[in-house]
Amino acid sequence: MRMRRAVLMITNVMFMVVVVTMNAAVEANRKDVDNVFPLKKIVIVRNRLKAQVKVHCKSKDDDLGVRVLGYNESFHFKFWTALFFRTLFYCSFEWPGSNGIHWFDIYDDTRNHNDPKTIEWLVKPFGVCMYDIYSLRYDICTSWKK
Repeated sequence: MRMRRAVLMITNVMFMVVVVTMNAAVEANRKDVDNVFPLKKIVIVRNRLKAQVKVHCKSKDDDLGVRVLGYNESFHFKFWTALFFRTLFYCSFEWPGSNGIHWFDIYDDTRNHNDPKTIEWLVKPFGVCMYDIYSLRYDICTSWKK
């Protein structure tokens, strides 16, 4: 009886140590744990070119079609992110005088997962600029991909 009680006590202590250790690990890596689960996202694309721009966005699984946006016009799309940073939407952009088609990964889970639920991009001649909720400006700018 004594031996059984001792084993039970050791088992309980070991269980508590495991629970406390796991809790500490989760808290220490909270950002990594949150990133595993899918999130609902909204992407807005707004034209800031003086010309109309033809925008074609798609992912591996979804083709969102071609849109033509006048100055300051926008369109948006919604989706759930995939598990483990696999969601990627890319868009091509073409306008008169653009010297061909430009493109950009408009949503890349490895880059945008921790961004706000709504991500807004401005299309400009040199590339795209994302709205920054901290500066309240479109100052996160990226050149077109080659």
